[in-house]
Amino acid sequence: MTNRSSAALGFAEVSALRRVADGRSKDVKVEHLKALFAMGLAVVDQNGRASLTIDGQQRLRALAAQVIR
Repeated sequence: MTNRSSAALGFAEVSALRRVADGRSKDVKVEHLKALFAMGLAVVDQNGRASLTIDGQQRLRALAAQVIR
């Protein structure tokens, strides 16, 4: 079985990942949130908001590091 968190992210998913990290999940389309949930990069927290998982946080850091290079 393929680990969905290792799948390539498109621009929309990367944007969604950043918005969730910034607490702006209301600005994310439902289909993009569903993709992040399916990849294990985000979950719904106890307050009913989208939140990044540890994998999601690591993925976002890795993406940021690629941009800096």
